[in-house]
Amino acid sequence: MKDNYCKLQQKLSQNENLSRDDIKTIMQIIRKQINFMIKNNIIITPKNYERWFYVFCHITENSLDLNDLEILGVFKEIYNAPYDEIKEKSPEDLQIKQKGIVKKLVRIADTIEYKLAEVIATLDSHNHSLDSHKNEIAQDEEYIEDQKLKETLQKILDELEKLRHENEMLSSELRKYHADVIRLQGELMTARTEAEIDFLTGLLNRRRFERALLEMLNEYQRRGYPFALILLDIDDFKSINDTYGHPAGDQLLKEVALILKTFLRANNIAARLGGEEFAILVPGATAKEGEIIANRLRSAMEHRNFIDLEKDIHITASFGVTAPHTDDTIDTILERADKALYEAKKQGKNRVVIVE
Repeated sequence: MKDNYCKLQQKLSQNENLSRDDIKTIMQIIRKQINFMIKNNIIITPKNYERWFYVFCHITENSLDLNDLEILGVFKEIYNAPYDEIKEKSPEDLQIKQKGIVKKLVRIADTIEYKLAEVIATLDSHNHSLDSHKNEIAQDEEYIEDQKLKETLQKILDELEKLRHENEMLSSELRKYHADVIRLQGELMTARTEAEIDFLTGLLNRRRFERALLEMLNEYQRRGYPFALILLDIDDFKSINDTYGHPAGDQLLKEVALILKTFLRANNIAARLGGEEFAILVPGATAKEGEIIANRLRSAMEHRNFIDLEKDIHITASFGVTAPHTDDTIDTILERADKALYEAKKQGKNRVVIVE
């Protein structure tokens, strides 16, 4: 990254104390950044998140009014790199632990939400106390005859009223600020969720599934904890799209996802890998037990009449099942399951093939 593009960078990198204006600026940056990344389908990895934060920091600090293409141009000017670079170079990257700027910004939002609520409560209590003291002084003033003392008391009352008014204004500003922070927390949560979920089906996406698969492989290799991997592919899906149209095809994918959610246990992990291909992780299961689950799903799909599509559509699916080996990587176990799936297709579709 080129230098001097974001004044906040030094404060954040050196853990300096942030002023209230700094926090407001950070909130503006994050809101714009998250909206832009989601709208442009930029995966929110820590690396992408940090880069785009500094891009929108530069835009916000300089009050630039740019369209999307101009914003992409700013990114290229600062980094001279692909704007959606998501390559992971290690298992640690693949696990996408929150670190660096992401962790810091989330912590800022969480801390400020709590502190603001605390300050607002204190101000409310303070105003109540001021009102009480003001009323007491006003009542005592009726019994005082000394004019100078009355004038002094009136000055005190005026000062109390001024202080109470200032507190009300500050409290009102902080309540708006508090609401902004809560919205920001929601936006951060939404962004993290959308980075892991397949938008069409509501299942996990491939990226999040591979993270789960890596974690289960690690558990198997460290502790011998078994699991089954199931791949499934809807048979002749292209002809369904060609015959009934893509909207019907999309609805069909949603229906398949619903079957998976209905028939799988809560601890099973289901994902859409892309197109009409899905994957399932079954913790604690052998390959044979995975085969039983796959046959149950196959039968459910075969006998399901998708009348909700306003068309009488019947589908089948082919399944490949495997279990981990001690020397497996994500690539090798997926390749083995894919070979089993290919064999199921080759044998006539609508069947389950297991490769141990």
